[in-house]
Amino acid sequence: METIYVVQGFKTGKRGRTEAMTPLSFKTESEARRRAVKMGETCLGVIAFAQAANPETGDYADPIMLESIGNVPEM
Repeated sequence: METIYVVQGFKTGKRGRTEAMTPLSFKTESEARRRAVKMGETCLGVIAFAQAANPETGDYADPIMLESIGNVPEM
């Protein structure tokens, strides 16, 4: 299994609802954390997480939260 690092931004959508933006993948934890902090300056909210994954088999471990900035939906 490999570890993937994902940053998910959130914005205000129609009727004030929170909408997910396109998730971004990174090769390292430090890259994901830096992007999350930068996106936190302009987005409603941002989360960054790490997840062990085997894309060939579709197996994914539970995600590990790295950063949570601003207003993010409850998971």
